[in-house]
Amino acid sequence: MEEQGSNRELAPFNLGISDLKLVNLPNLNFIWEGPTVYLSLQKLGSICVNGCPKLKIIFSTTIVRSLPMLTSLVITNSGELAQIFDIVDAQELKSLSCLQQVCFPSLSTISIKKCNKLEWLFYDLSATHFTHLTKLEIEECSQLHKVFAFEHEADGGGEEGTGKVEEQVLQKLRDIRLKNLPKFKEIHHGFKLEDDVEQTLEDCPKYSPSLYLHSGLLDPDNTAPDWHLCFALDRSGNVKFLPDVV
Repeated sequence: MEEQGSNRELAPFNLGISDLKLVNLPNLNFIWEGPTVYLSLQKLGSICVNGCPKLKIIFSTTIVRSLPMLTSLVITNSGELAQIFDIVDAQELKSLSCLQQVCFPSLSTISIKKCNKLEWLFYDLSATHFTHLTKLEIEECSQLHKVFAFEHEADGGGEEGTGKVEEQVLQKLRDIRLKNLPKFKEIHHGFKLEDDVEQTLEDCPKYSPSLYLHSGLLDPDNTAPDWHLCFALDRSGNVKFLPDVV
């Protein structure tokens, strides 16, 4: 670490890691331990975690600010994982939503499988930080309710505590795969499916895709668009699952 200026402030230490793979580490409890305020991961492009049953947290909130090149986040077989971000520092995490800087400007793929303690993926972090997300894959997460959750969501309305509903989020998301999620209800309040989204759904009884379609796609005078989806809409806007999927 270098010193800057007369106040001798320590500059962030930039690790030149491009890919981080943690595989079959049964005793791994932490990826980052100790002060992380001086740690920067400007070149990190992908994170893959597989078979780390004792790992509970992936990121500290300070590290979240230094991931401009991260394109892929893949987490599998981590049964004790309860948080993607450390929400103990809740005030710090809330401040990220107020920053003009986008925290994940390059992240395009998120894949989460067999993480049965996760109730959400991102807590009090707006989807506006995920401007290039194109693929979302979640499988076998028995406790997962939402992808994006907020502390002061309105009852039944899914709005953030500020009362402001984001009408356009995750606009580049085109590939959604949700499987074996018994408690899953929604991706993000205000999120609407575009007509070119490929969505695969299996065993997600509480998730209703028709609630997240743009209103123009539910016009009873028009037939359903020719989507490559695992469900179709009838003229009344009701969802019918394709016979070769269910």
